[in-house]
Amino acid sequence: MYGVELKDVLTHEDLAIGSYRFAVSRLIPEMTRVALQTHKKDLMREKPDFAKREFLYRLSRSGYEKEWGKDYKKPGLGTRILSTLLRFMPKVGPFKGLGFNSPTPQTEDLYIKSINATVDQYRALLEEVKTDSLSAPNRDLDSGNVTKAAEYSLADDTYAKLLIQLSEQKFDRTSPELRENILQFYSDLSIPIETKKDRHLWEETLSALGQLKSIVPQQTGVGSAAQ
Repeated sequence: MYGVELKDVLTHEDLAIGSYRFAVSRLIPEMTRVALQTHKKDLMREKPDFAKREFLYRLSRSGYEKEWGKDYKKPGLGTRILSTLLRFMPKVGPFKGLGFNSPTPQTEDLYIKSINATVDQYRALLEEVKTDSLSAPNRDLDSGNVTKAAEYSLADDTYAKLLIQLSEQKFDRTSPELRENILQFYSDLSIPIETKKDRHLWEETLSALGQLKSIVPQQTGVGSAAQ
């Protein structure tokens, strides 16, 4: 719980949710189908090793249907036409980003093994959810490291903006756990925190941090918080 309302994070909540749903359900799957259809021969050329066979089973139609059912959208005529156009379109100018370089065997092997490890870990976490024993560590989802100041520039800026936003609300919805987490994050101000590069933002951060230290929030709910 971050102590802020969802509407404070998403200015146009309905539009943001609708855009996310469209991207996840239509745009990304469609572009993935186009990419696979365009480079299907390249991707199937190498002889699969054990890890690759496991990976292909997880992504094969039979494997998908066995685990999740047959309710999914197969590549249609539009996908095939678009993939054909992209295959012969010169990869210059605005279409330069559409160029495809086949990964090296080493890179492909790392990718396949990472997918397999991700699936295994996800299944293990689902089992923990079923038994109500899930304990998610406070890790940076971009780097995978434990979240701490000066570890990742975007995390530094995000903590600063959250702290300032909470101060503008007089820390009314700040839980004791969130307060402790923020104070721990800023426990050592001598390290090279990215926010220091913006003098104005750093001054605001220090001011808000001073306010937080002087306020002990009551043990109350934080309302509908942005996750």
